[in-house]
Amino acid sequence: MEDTAVLNDNRFYTRVTFTKRGDNMKTLTTFLISLIITLTFTGCTITHEYGPYSGKVIDTETREPIEGAAVLVVFYTETWGLTVSQSKFIDAVEVLTDENGEFNIPGKRITGIRPLHSWNENGYVTIFKPGYGCYPRHKDVNPMFVPNGTIPENQRVMFELPKLVEKEELLENTDCFPMSVPDEKMTKLIGINNIERKRLGLQPTHTGE
Repeated sequence: MEDTAVLNDNRFYTRVTFTKRGDNMKTLTTFLISLIITLTFTGCTITHEYGPYSGKVIDTETREPIEGAAVLVVFYTETWGLTVSQSKFIDAVEVLTDENGEFNIPGKRITGIRPLHSWNENGYVTIFKPGYGCYPRHKDVNPMFVPNGTIPENQRVMFELPKLVEKEELLENTDCFPMSVPDEKMTKLIGINNIERKRLGLQPTHTGE
Protein backbone atom coordinates (compact mmCIF):
# COMPACT_ATOMS: atom_id res chain seq x y z
CA MET A 1 0.00 0.00 0.00
CA GLU A 2 2.84 2.36 0.81
CA ASP A 3 4.61 1.73 -2.53
CA THR A 4 1.37 2.11 -4.34
CA ALA A 5 0.68 5.39 -2.56
CA VAL A 6 4.14 6.68 -3.38
CA LEU A 7 3.68 5.59 -6.98
CA ASN A 8 0.35 7.33 -7.15
CA ASP A 9 1.83 10.44 -5.60
CA ASN A 10 4.67 10.40 -8.10
CA ARG A 11 2.28 10.02 -10.95
CA PHE A 12 0.21 12.86 -9.63
CA TYR A 13 3.27 15.02 -9.10
CA THR A 14 4.58 14.19 -12.54
CA ARG A 15 1.23 15.03 -14.10
CA VAL A 16 1.04 18.36 -12.31
CA THR A 17 4.59 19.25 -13.33
CA PHE A 18 3.84 18.41 -16.95
CA THR A 19 0.71 20.55 -16.89
CA LYS A 20 2.61 23.54 -15.54
CA ARG A 21 5.23 23.20 -18.25
CA GLY A 22 2.50 23.12 -20.87
CA ASP A 23 0.97 26.32 -19.47
CA ASN A 24 4.36 28.01 -19.50
CA MET A 25 4.86 27.07 -23.14
CA LYS A 26 1.45 28.45 -24.05
CA THR A 27 2.20 31.69 -22.21
CA LEU A 28 5.58 32.00 -23.90
CA THR A 29 4.08 31.28 -27.31
CA THR A 30 1.33 33.86 -26.79
CA PHE A 31 3.91 36.43 -25.69
CA LEU A 32 6.13 35.80 -28.72
CA ILE A 33 3.20 36.04 -31.13
CA SER A 34 2.06 39.30 -29.51
CA LEU A 35 5.59 40.65 -29.68
CA ILE A 36 5.95 39.77 -33.36
CA ILE A 37 2.58 41.35 -34.20
CA THR A 38 3.46 44.50 -32.24
CA LEU A 39 6.85 44.85 -33.89
CA THR A 40 5.40 44.14 -37.32
CA PHE A 41 2.62 46.71 -37.08
CA THR A 42 4.85 49.25 -35.38
CA GLY A 43 7.36 48.91 -38.20
CA CYS A 44 4.60 49.24 -40.81
CA THR A 45 2.88 52.25 -39.23
CA ILE A 46 3.67 55.50 -41.03
CA THR A 47 2.51 59.03 -40.31
CA HIS A 48 2.69 62.36 -42.10
CA GLU A 49 1.23 65.83 -41.62
CA TYR A 50 -0.25 67.65 -44.61
CA GLY A 51 -1.35 71.23 -45.11
CA PRO A 52 -2.72 73.65 -44.30
CA TYR A 53 -4.22 74.59 -47.67
CA SER A 54 -6.12 77.74 -48.58
CA GLY A 55 -7.17 79.65 -51.64
CA LYS A 56 -9.84 81.32 -53.71
CA VAL A 57 -11.70 80.07 -56.78
CA ILE A 58 -12.67 82.66 -59.41
CA ASP A 59 -14.14 82.92 -62.90
CA THR A 60 -11.28 83.24 -65.40
CA GLU A 61 -12.95 85.95 -67.45
CA THR A 62 -14.98 88.02 -64.99
CA ARG A 63 -12.61 87.51 -62.01
CA GLU A 64 -15.69 87.07 -59.84
CA PRO A 65 -15.59 84.54 -56.97
CA ILE A 66 -17.18 81.15 -57.51
CA GLU A 67 -19.31 80.12 -54.55
CA GLY A 68 -20.19 76.50 -53.78
CA ALA A 69 -17.37 74.84 -55.69
CA ALA A 70 -16.26 71.48 -54.30
CA VAL A 71 -12.59 71.45 -53.30
CA LEU A 72 -11.24 67.94 -52.69
CA VAL A 73 -7.66 67.29 -51.56
CA VAL A 74 -6.48 63.67 -51.76
CA PHE A 75 -3.48 61.99 -50.16
CA TYR A 76 -1.59 58.88 -51.27
CA THR A 77 1.21 56.58 -50.16
CA GLU A 78 3.62 54.97 -52.61
CA THR A 79 5.29 51.62 -53.01
CA TRP A 80 7.75 50.48 -55.65
CA GLY A 81 7.03 47.68 -58.10
CA LEU A 82 9.60 46.16 -60.41
CA THR A 83 10.14 49.33 -62.42
CA VAL A 84 7.70 52.06 -61.31
CA SER A 85 6.09 53.38 -58.15
CA GLN A 86 2.43 52.70 -57.42
CA SER A 87 0.15 55.10 -55.55
CA LYS A 88 -2.46 53.99 -53.03
CA PHE A 89 -5.21 56.17 -51.57
CA ILE A 90 -5.05 56.76 -47.83
CA ASP A 91 -7.28 59.76 -47.03
CA ALA A 92 -9.01 62.89 -48.37
CA VAL A 93 -10.58 66.14 -47.20
CA GLU A 94 -13.25 68.17 -49.01
CA VAL A 95 -14.90 71.54 -48.48
CA LEU A 96 -17.09 74.00 -50.40
CA THR A 97 -16.02 77.52 -51.29
CA ASP A 98 -17.84 80.29 -49.43
CA GLU A 99 -19.61 83.35 -50.87
CA ASN A 100 -16.21 84.92 -51.52
CA GLY A 101 -15.00 81.86 -53.40
CA GLU A 102 -12.58 81.08 -50.59
CA PHE A 103 -11.70 77.83 -48.86
CA ASN A 104 -9.51 76.80 -45.93
CA ILE A 105 -8.35 73.29 -45.07
CA PRO A 106 -6.47 72.98 -41.77
CA GLY A 107 -3.35 70.88 -41.41
CA LYS A 108 -4.10 67.18 -41.12
CA ARG A 109 -1.96 64.38 -39.67
CA ILE A 110 -2.58 60.99 -41.28
CA THR A 111 -1.43 57.67 -39.82
CA GLY A 112 -1.76 54.31 -41.52
CA ILE A 113 -0.43 50.76 -41.55
CA ARG A 114 1.33 50.40 -44.88
CA PRO A 115 4.13 47.79 -45.13
CA LEU A 116 6.91 48.88 -47.52
CA HIS A 117 5.13 52.16 -48.30
CA SER A 118 6.38 55.73 -48.15
CA TRP A 119 4.43 58.97 -48.27
CA ASN A 120 3.65 60.91 -51.38
CA GLU A 121 4.21 64.28 -49.76
CA ASN A 122 1.87 66.15 -52.11
CA GLY A 123 -1.83 66.83 -51.71
CA TYR A 124 -3.73 66.41 -55.01
CA VAL A 125 -6.62 68.82 -55.53
CA THR A 126 -9.82 68.56 -57.58
CA ILE A 127 -12.10 71.61 -57.92
CA PHE A 128 -15.52 71.34 -59.54
CA LYS A 129 -18.44 73.70 -60.04
CA PRO A 130 -21.25 73.06 -62.54
CA GLY A 131 -20.77 75.16 -65.66
CA TYR A 132 -17.03 75.58 -65.17
CA GLY A 133 -13.94 73.68 -66.27
CA CYS A 134 -12.85 71.13 -63.70
CA TYR A 135 -9.47 71.59 -62.08
CA PRO A 136 -6.99 70.14 -62.99
CA ARG A 137 -8.52 68.23 -65.91
CA HIS A 138 -9.65 71.12 -68.11
CA LYS A 139 -6.95 72.57 -70.36
CA ASP A 140 -7.73 76.22 -69.52
CA VAL A 141 -7.61 76.11 -65.73
CA ASN A 142 -4.89 78.00 -63.85
CA PRO A 143 -2.45 77.90 -62.17
CA MET A 144 -0.84 74.48 -62.59
CA PHE A 145 1.78 73.18 -60.20
CA VAL A 146 4.37 70.39 -60.40
CA PRO A 147 3.53 67.57 -60.07
CA ASN A 148 0.39 68.17 -62.09
CA GLY A 149 -2.73 68.63 -59.98
CA THR A 150 -0.98 69.26 -56.66
CA ILE A 151 -1.71 72.12 -54.29
CA PRO A 152 1.09 73.82 -52.32
CA GLU A 153 0.98 73.98 -48.54
CA ASN A 154 0.99 77.22 -46.56
CA GLN A 155 0.12 79.32 -49.60
CA ARG A 156 -3.07 81.10 -50.59
CA VAL A 157 -3.66 80.04 -54.17
CA MET A 158 -5.95 81.80 -56.67
CA PHE A 159 -7.57 79.13 -58.86
CA GLU A 160 -9.10 80.25 -62.16
CA LEU A 161 -11.86 78.20 -63.79
CA PRO A 162 -13.14 78.94 -67.31
CA LYS A 163 -16.87 79.27 -67.92
CA LEU A 164 -18.17 76.55 -70.26
CA VAL A 165 -20.90 77.18 -72.83
CA GLU A 166 -21.02 74.34 -75.35
CA LYS A 167 -22.99 71.29 -74.25
CA GLU A 168 -20.38 68.91 -75.62
CA GLU A 169 -17.72 70.52 -73.45
CA LEU A 170 -20.05 70.48 -70.44
CA LEU A 171 -20.67 66.76 -70.95
CA GLU A 172 -16.95 66.05 -71.17
CA ASN A 173 -16.42 68.01 -67.98
CA THR A 174 -18.60 65.79 -65.76
CA ASP A 175 -17.37 62.89 -63.61
CA CYS A 176 -14.17 64.73 -62.74
CA PHE A 177 -13.21 62.25 -60.02
CA PRO A 178 -9.64 61.63 -58.83
CA MET A 179 -8.05 58.19 -58.74
CA SER A 180 -9.17 55.51 -56.26
CA VAL A 181 -11.11 57.72 -53.84
CA PRO A 182 -13.98 56.00 -51.96
CA ASP A 183 -17.39 57.61 -52.44
CA GLU A 184 -17.74 58.40 -48.74
CA LYS A 185 -14.64 60.61 -48.96
CA MET A 186 -15.99 62.82 -51.77
CA THR A 187 -19.71 63.20 -51.07
CA LYS A 188 -19.74 66.94 -51.85
CA LEU A 189 -18.05 66.42 -55.21
CA ILE A 190 -20.42 63.57 -56.08
CA GLY A 191 -23.47 65.64 -55.11
CA ILE A 192 -22.46 68.64 -57.20
CA ASN A 193 -21.46 66.44 -60.13
CA ASN A 194 -24.88 64.75 -60.10
CA ILE A 195 -26.62 68.14 -60.11
CA GLU A 196 -24.75 68.92 -63.31
CA ARG A 197 -25.48 65.50 -64.82
CA LYS A 198 -29.20 65.89 -64.21
CA ARG A 199 -29.13 69.38 -65.73
CA LEU A 200 -27.54 67.88 -68.84
CA GLY A 201 -30.09 65.05 -69.04
CA LEU A 202 -27.78 62.34 -67.67
CA GLN A 203 -28.34 59.80 -64.92
CA PRO A 204 -26.55 60.40 -61.61
CA THR A 205 -23.44 58.37 -60.80
CA HIS A 206 -21.87 57.07 -57.58
CA THR A 207 -25.30 56.79 -55.94
CA GLY A 208 -24.39 53.68 -53.92
CA GLU A 209 -27.09 51.64 -55.64
